[in-house]
Amino acid sequence: MSTLGTIITSGIFFIMLFFSLSIARNVHSTLGPDNAGKLLRVLFPKYFFWGLILGLLGSAAFYLSGELLKSLTLMIVAVLSGVSRFILVPKINKSRDLMLEGEEMAKKSFSSLHALSVSINLIQLVLSLIVLIVSVS
Repeated sequence: MSTLGTIITSGIFFIMLFFSLSIARNVHSTLGPDNAGKLLRVLFPKYFFWGLILGLLGSAAFYLSGELLKSLTLMIVAVLSGVSRFILVPKINKSRDLMLEGEEMAKKSFSSLHALSVSINLIQLVLSLIVLIVSVS
């Protein structure tokens, strides 16, 4: 089960890395702001949902192999994905809509929420990387 946990953690890490470095960075310059926004509204909920599912599966695999610290770490990754999916994404979308309608306060809200989302993503990447390093050493 420990090997399965490591494989799942690798998946989480590399999916997040690819999404962050390839998709999120290039979608705006490739599709333009309107189409990029439409695409990201479809992709982000799925991205965070799969982070939640894979985090839970990896956590369970490590738990069943008696590696409780790794299990707890991936549970944190899963919970952060759930927070992003079910709390942050709807708030970010609402702020973005209000911002596009010209509401001045929505710009601040959007920027803060987006920064929080990026920070959470970075924390998840670091936690996943730590689990991987500990797993192979």
